[in-house]
Amino acid sequence: MRKHIFNIIIAVVVVFASCKKAAYVQPTTDGQGITSLVAKFATGDLKELEAVKFDISGAETDKIVIPVPWFYPEDSDHETTPYMTAMKIEASLANNCKIEPKLGILDLTKENFFTFTDQQGNQKRISIRGERTKSKKSSITFFSIESVGVTGLIDQDKKTISLITVEDLSAVAVDVTMSAHATLDRSLQSVNLNSPTQITVIAHDGVSKTTYSVMKTAPAKITYGFRSGSENLSFNLNLGTLGYTDGSKPSLAAAGNFLVVSTANGQAPKYYNRSTGKYVGVMNLGAAKGNGAVASDGTGNIIVGDYTNAGETLRIYKTSAVTVAPQPFLTWINTSGFPVGSKFSIHGDLNARAIIIATCDGLAGAGSNKFVRWVITNGIAGTAEVITAGNIPFWGAGVNGTKVTSRSTNVADGAFLGFYDGGVNNLYYLDGSNAKAMSLADQTSGNGWGINNSLADAKEFNNAKYLAFYCPSHFPGWGISSELYIYDVSAMASFTGNVDKTSALVFSAKYGSVGNEVSASGDVLIAPSADGYKMQVFTIDFNAGNLACYEFNCVDVK
Repeated sequence: MRKHIFNIIIAVVVVFASCKKAAYVQPTTDGQGITSLVAKFATGDLKELEAVKFDISGAETDKIVIPVPWFYPEDSDHETTPYMTAMKIEASLANNCKIEPKLGILDLTKENFFTFTDQQGNQKRISIRGERTKSKKSSITFFSIESVGVTGLIDQDKKTISLITVEDLSAVAVDVTMSAHATLDRSLQSVNLNSPTQITVIAHDGVSKTTYSVMKTAPAKITYGFRSGSENLSFNLNLGTLGYTDGSKPSLAAAGNFLVVSTANGQAPKYYNRSTGKYVGVMNLGAAKGNGAVASDGTGNIIVGDYTNAGETLRIYKTSAVTVAPQPFLTWINTSGFPVGSKFSIHGDLNARAIIIATCDGLAGAGSNKFVRWVITNGIAGTAEVITAGNIPFWGAGVNGTKVTSRSTNVADGAFLGFYDGGVNNLYYLDGSNAKAMSLADQTSGNGWGINNSLADAKEFNNAKYLAFYCPSHFPGWGISSELYIYDVSAMASFTGNVDKTSALVFSAKYGSVGNEVSASGDVLIAPSADGYKMQVFTIDFNAGNLACYEFNCVDVK
């Protein structure tokens, strides 16, 4: 009996609880009850995409007008007129409010009438219609002067654009990116930016405006290296989208505001805006065969070499601009016994003092441990030296090869190289005697077996010596990322530990696959800007399928 009474009590409690759930909920807003309306496309290629979410606030109104974007997507020329007669409308309502009949697909070119019931049960007649609306956005998002390699620093809060350069800007053409369908109040094709200039952006609606102050400036630098926290991934592009499929011998170079990409396929390399990755044109190769690598020094001079087998004559050409045909710079009969021309590196200034290194590729059944070095003095190349790297394994060719780079313009400062050999995947430092003096072991992650630690480039920037080491992944599809490491090698005492764990390491990044896997081949290039304020590190990787750029600066922001 007690058990029966207890069950009845439970049942009564459950009933009261269910009644409580159905009870009236107190209003949570003092507004008109409709908090927002969403308009979705109901037909065609945009079906079910959200055109606009219209938040409703302020004074209560019986007539609601939904502002439908003039174009969709906003940065396209795809007008929304054809969709206005059939838009799917959804509403967010305050508690206990309702609209009758239910919302659905409406013709927004006319008024659609409904009965709205508020939290207190009061009813009124409302109308909903749409109106195509032009954008009020009026921002500048990119500002660049390609001819002098300057990209403006944009402060959206202060509405300023700083041009960090000492170059003459008396008659320059500006590449500018703005809010979609906005316009400028003046032409920027031949403008004098040597003195402060006001530029106004007019939104698509023709009313909203933003005025920017553009000024040429040379801000203070920090005393050493790049500023921690200044690193920025400028672009990470899909090689397939860019039209690249052959990744056997890729190489990179930079001059002015341009990045050169060569695949050594006998065709002229393409070049891109080095700040945005935007395609610009095709490099003038002159007499070069186009079957060898490109490289650049720290001041924007480029060399183009012919791929040369043992016993043949190596020819290297030089230019300071992608549009100017490279001129003969040096020739050498290849006495190394190995092919050369797939990888070059340069440290210094080819017009003053520099070191060029050409890596000797291994042959089938004959690994290489040699590289060729030229010391440039007063812009003139000295005698070629065939160097044997001492106390390290042999390397092969292609993905089994390496890229040797000098630590400075002084041969006594040694060189760096890395490659995979028999389970060893180290980064080596050769001292002034060209023998291994130090090395970094492979990655502590345990993924070293699947990563090609093979590509190095060294340059000086703002009183510091930097080494970039790029490691393409053999298996990005298995989740093993390609890896970029940057080390401060101004002093070598800290060059100990592992590739990814050493006190010399100042920056690292990983790249997942963005394109088709071809081979674990690539290149890395450090390119300081002509004004000395920025250092860009470019990578190309035919397994991750990307062309990427990290940018650093030495601006003192205090």
